[in-house]
Amino acid sequence: MATGNDTLNNLMASSAAALCSRLCTHPLDTVKTRVQVANTPQHLLPTFLHLLRTGGLYRGLPIALTLSVPGLSVYLTTYDIAKEALSKQFPAHMQDDSVANHMLSAGVAEVCSGLFWTPMEVLKQKQQIETTGSRAASSTSTQQLQPVRMKTLDLAKMIYRREGFAGFYRGYFITLGVFVPYSMLYFASYEQLKQMAWARQKQRGPGATVGTNQDHETLSFMTIVGCAAVACGFAAGVSNIVDVVKTRWQTSVLTKNTELSSTRKIAEAMFQQGGLASFTRGMGARILWMVPSVTISMSTFEWLKSHGFA
Repeated sequence: MATGNDTLNNLMASSAAALCSRLCTHPLDTVKTRVQVANTPQHLLPTFLHLLRTGGLYRGLPIALTLSVPGLSVYLTTYDIAKEALSKQFPAHMQDDSVANHMLSAGVAEVCSGLFWTPMEVLKQKQQIETTGSRAASSTSTQQLQPVRMKTLDLAKMIYRREGFAGFYRGYFITLGVFVPYSMLYFASYEQLKQMAWARQKQRGPGATVGTNQDHETLSFMTIVGCAAVACGFAAGVSNIVDVVKTRWQTSVLTKNTELSSTRKIAEAMFQQGGLASFTRGMGARILWMVPSVTISMSTFEWLKSHGFA
């Protein structure tokens, strides 16, 4: 049974994992956002080099760190708590190693952590698509969004004046529509891959595991990295279609363009502009960002958790 110290250990481990992951992969997130909101297809390398020249790779990082650390802490800790609670309440159908348990626990974790993720996404993405002049706007084809450079506090005030507190949760339900399936696919795949790794590791003998108590044995660091990378790549690619629409809707918070006033209108405009290919825009950038981001966060979290952070 989980103790208070276990929960504290998980919270501290997940916070450290979130900080490490965001610092390492935020530039890839910025490139992904720029590619997704562009009206015409953008190539990853030119976009990256342009942001590197203009100093925009880490734009939106302060707000991302402020909310992503508690967001990931809630996400990973809630997942562990829900997984244990479901296995105890429904032992016949929700065993700790069942796919149903993993998927439902992931959904609960996503709903809870979305209270932190959504405000972060609204503010961070708007800052990430800001440009420093007409040349930058032309380079990224984001004229439709009429971006203006502003500080996080000024942006937050403007959103509050126009839409109230609800403006910070713009796209909360569509975010859940993106990330609940993503999380379910990710954790189901991740846990199954870990079980396969465990089975293979046990065939090699007890010397292949770390630790002496089975409850504290862990897979090797590189095995966890591999499981997280494969599971994330699969889940990120599948969920990209809805993520493109979500990103465009959230970044339209300060525009008066009626074409961006609803997810349906955004989807229709995207289809008219580029057909079905429009909904795969940014898929490569999303996978390129999410795989290292999730891999770093999960491997760091698993390692710190198993070695007793607190």
